[in-house]
Amino acid sequence: MGHGLEAAVDMTAYRASLRYIASSDLPPHRVPRQLDDMASREPDRRPATCLIAQIDPDRGQVTMAGAGHLPPAVIDGAGHLPAVRAGRPAARHRTGRLRTGDVPAGPRQTLMLFTDGLVERRGEDIDQSLDRLTRVAFGNASGVEEVLDTVLARPAAHQAEDDVAVLAARLRDRRGHAHGTRD
Repeated sequence: MGHGLEAAVDMTAYRASLRYIASSDLPPHRVPRQLDDMASREPDRRPATCLIAQIDPDRGQVTMAGAGHLPPAVIDGAGHLPAVRAGRPAARHRTGRLRTGDVPAGPRQTLMLFTDGLVERRGEDIDQSLDRLTRVAFGNASGVEEVLDTVLARPAAHQAEDDVAVLAARLRDRRGHAHGTRD
């Protein structure tokens, strides 16, 4: 959260902490908790949001836990937002157990994580902004690249008031191909 040099320094520290915590093989709901615990020891650390996604290709499922971050979008011809509890941003002394959300994932679905800059508009309720994203016509976007091209080609993405970052992923089928690719 924030802009400028101080925000960049804090985000670098969060990124290093997150990599360290995530490498310890904790379940997804424990990662934001540990991040919060580390950040809370530094009173000047600004809050930050994060969304952790653990993919289980054998079960066709993604388990997610978040700290104040917007939910992901699942694209399968249309976009929808799975019910994933956001929790509070890190460095806000979270109390209580953080719950995870499970999202089914198959080779015809694209999971898309994004920053608020992609959807948020000044003076607009965030639910309206997220609803606008779910109304994007993805049509025949059969691969990750097409999904990204579609969402980033929208005028709203070019007129963003904040930084925009988008990450998209899709499971591969048993032959190792993502849906929409050719042999």
